[in-house]
Amino acid sequence: MTRLPPEIISHIARCLLHENHIVDARLIIPLTHVCQYWRESIVSAPENWALISSRRKGLAALSLERSKAAPLEVWLGSDEVPWFPGLLVPYFQTTKTLHVNTDSSIDELAKQLPNFPQSMPNLRSLSLTRRWYVNWDRSIDPFGPFSPTLKCLTLFGAPLYQSFLRLRTLTKLVLTDDRFDLRPDVLFDFLEGNRSLEIVELSITPKEPSLWSMQHRTAVRNRLQRLLIHCHDPMSARLMVSSIPLQRGAHLEIATHNHDSWLGEVLHQISTTHLLNLSSPTFMQCQSYPRLIHLLGPNGTFSLNSFPGSVDTFREFPLLPLATVRELHLRHRRFGDSQPLNPLVFFPALETLAVDCGVNLLCLLFSKPYSSPSLKTLIFLDCNLTEGFLEELARFASNRRNTASTPLHRVVIIDSKGKYPSIASIDALEKHVPVVDVRMGKEFPKNLT
Repeated sequence: MTRLPPEIISHIARCLLHENHIVDARLIIPLTHVCQYWRESIVSAPENWALISSRRKGLAALSLERSKAAPLEVWLGSDEVPWFPGLLVPYFQTTKTLHVNTDSSIDELAKQLPNFPQSMPNLRSLSLTRRWYVNWDRSIDPFGPFSPTLKCLTLFGAPLYQSFLRLRTLTKLVLTDDRFDLRPDVLFDFLEGNRSLEIVELSITPKEPSLWSMQHRTAVRNRLQRLLIHCHDPMSARLMVSSIPLQRGAHLEIATHNHDSWLGEVLHQISTTHLLNLSSPTFMQCQSYPRLIHLLGPNGTFSLNSFPGSVDTFREFPLLPLATVRELHLRHRRFGDSQPLNPLVFFPALETLAVDCGVNLLCLLFSKPYSSPSLKTLIFLDCNLTEGFLEELARFASNRRNTASTPLHRVVIIDSKGKYPSIASIDALEKHVPVVDVRMGKEFPKNLT
């Protein structure tokens, strides 16, 4: 432990913070008590202390002192913290990300952040969360012009003030408002004016249904790579999907939270040409809670909310070219209880299969004649793989080598609880599979192939 380079020790400290979604440095304080060498390695790296929150005054002051000129990520909590802005003022120049979660009025917020946003000329990301019971007056805009450095804007219940509507350099916008009081034309004009936008997430419900009676005069021109629409009624979802057509290669996600029948209602009102412009998907993800089906790919993405527990799920959407899907990710604890579902029936071109579900269902995947001839990679996450199942897997790999099918090239076993297979079972599997990768973790690799 004392021979680790300072850079590795510092990297461990940062990973500890980000993997646990901590907003200050409290988790790395114990690491500075390991020994003098560890303390010097962690304290001397300013970026280890760049997470600043208003939860603890002593830790905030210590972190600011040690952060020096490192770009800061600042979290301003909902409680009254009169000491925090004064402590932070000398570091406004180096503040890169600002999260504000407040139950204060907009006037009180403006007082907490003096001369904002001009006082933070290097701000790149702003997140503003308003408590549901606080009424913010849209007619009073407390913010002045933002610096062109601002690239990400996240609003949870906060209005789209004129200062926000004048922004033209955003790359990401997240807007969540269950009492949205603007007409859609205003929002569409804003999206069209920000031609640099790459990611947009919209979860909005009109304050009055009449607000959504107007249609945008023309389709919104954009260069979006990802559009996520979370709606509570089919009318608003249909309006936004139809009015914000995506270019080929973009990612579209529709989430209808309450009634699955709404999804069909939305899709039937959108032209087939509009949907197929997203091109053929190559990756699919099924997840039980929430009930989602994701179709992703390098040339397009489509995501659906539905019940993936039976074969009817896929028959309901004939538009989706399932025969071209090359990567499939199953994440479902009770997949196909009533009607056992073998997804390989629907995905004959499958090359990569990633599974997070019960082992008894995995045996179905390997049964003839449904084994995909192009299958190359198998990935298992927390599947409690027994010795018997691994023996079946080795036989499955052996049979593929002796047939005209493409032999398995790689098997990845990921476990977050340390329940690894025995060495003997791994050795048996390696006789038929060139690469057997066993690792500790909680998620699938980002690049499944």
